[in-house]
Amino acid sequence: MGCIFIFILLFLKITKLIVPNFPYLVAKASYEYYEEQKKMQAFHIDTKAGSFTNVVHKKNNKQATYVLIIGESTNKNHLGIYDYYRPTTPNLKKRKEELLIYKDVISSHAYTIGSLQEALTLNNFKEEDESSLVQLMNQAGFKTFWFSNQRPIGPFESLVTKISRASSVYKYTNSAMAGSSTPYDEVLLPYLDEALKDPAPKKFIILHILGTHLKYKDRFPESFKKFTEKPKTKFNSALAISRRNDYDNAVLYNDYIIEQVIAKVEKKKESSYVFYFADHGEEMYEVRDFAGHLDENPTKGMFEIPFILWRSEKFIENSKLTLDTNRAYVLDDFIHSLSDLSQIDFKERRLDKSIFSKNFKPKERVIGNGINFDTFDWEINEE
Repeated sequence: MGCIFIFILLFLKITKLIVPNFPYLVAKASYEYYEEQKKMQAFHIDTKAGSFTNVVHKKNNKQATYVLIIGESTNKNHLGIYDYYRPTTPNLKKRKEELLIYKDVISSHAYTIGSLQEALTLNNFKEEDESSLVQLMNQAGFKTFWFSNQRPIGPFESLVTKISRASSVYKYTNSAMAGSSTPYDEVLLPYLDEALKDPAPKKFIILHILGTHLKYKDRFPESFKKFTEKPKTKFNSALAISRRNDYDNAVLYNDYIIEQVIAKVEKKKESSYVFYFADHGEEMYEVRDFAGHLDENPTKGMFEIPFILWRSEKFIENSKLTLDTNRAYVLDDFIHSLSDLSQIDFKERRLDKSIFSKNFKPKERVIGNGINFDTFDWEINEE
């Protein structure tokens, strides 16, 4: 089976039928799931504890609530708070002075599984042993929650799904078949409410949202259909215009979801944070007559992601972080940053990989299929 998929992928790549090509995308996704099935047999990432050693939560507060929102297919250049010309983030804009808005963070891949299996693990599945962020928080004494509006993939259960099952509590709200209508991300909010009421003194909550994933028009209620006029784009087909408007409306709704989460956490008046990033970006008729994402023949927008942090007053009072929002960073080192932010120490932690550390060292940002993001000539990939 694996040989057949490899042959299909090579054929499409050699013949340059690879972008944008639906059969290729289907073949690629199927092969990725096939490879994942083999990986899952070797890694025990759904157990409560990982192989982290000497894990200690150094925070003095007896109560702590940390929330991570994992977005989907969101290009930071379509957020008003990142200077997009449309007001797609009115709620985040109102909170701008409360937020750390990182300007130069990219994903390591332009598709969900590739990006998150690196962002949420210690070794990026490149070593014989692997442990996840969820397992780290379990070992640090947190009660962990994972609420997802993403499909759990069904028979092709993904590594991300398996990572979620290490949580103390996990819930998937989306059982729709591919192409079917799906719940809006607000379906996760009641589960967040319940988690916030949980008596556990230390809680770590992950919300995995659909965000701005295709089909864009299905990602927001009618009341968020604000952008209907012709957008600023050099691609003027009816499809390009409608998709870009739908995408921006999805970003607007995404902003609403993030605000709802922050407001709920803020009311607890604990040592808390809400961290939001997207798994990858999206090409949205910026430089190519195309909407979507893939590692092969990519555009910059497929990797440029929002990376935003809100902290409560109590959290700020007890934290000593280096806050440089201009640092160039890639998402595959995220576990080191989140543990540093959360004041969780463990033997394997690398502060040179933490965006919040004074010891941070920028590295060569190699993405996708071996491209150096900072030196690659992106203009050659515009067509």
